[in-house]
Amino acid sequence: PDVSVVSSSVSGHEGGDISVQCLYSSGCQNEVKRWCRYKDQSCYTVGRTDTSQNPSVQISDDEERRSFTVLMTGLRLTDSGWYFCSAGNKLNLVQLTVIKAGSDKEKDT
Repeated sequence: PDVSVVSSSVSGHEGGDISVQCLYSSGCQNEVKRWCRYKDQSCYTVGRTDTSQNPSVQISDDEERRSFTVLMTGLRLTDSGWYFCSAGNKLNLVQLTVIKAGSDKEKDT
């Protein structure tokens, strides 16, 4: 695939942060890398490499390794949902789950 993700499902705690690593093929090297939220059949850009960033979302592109890392900080429960790693028009889906602070949900697994 042109864009792939190291893990297609990530979870973090409310107020904490998560990072997602997205890999891309050489053909996508010069494309804008974006992290966008999938909602109502549309993709809303949350962060991208070519503009000033949303302070809670940082994207760092490592062209040598052909990967970019998305760091989301200060997670809110409303951040839970589906996101895309994208490079140009190539996409890969990631599910983000934000766990309520003080919840022991993750200990049951």
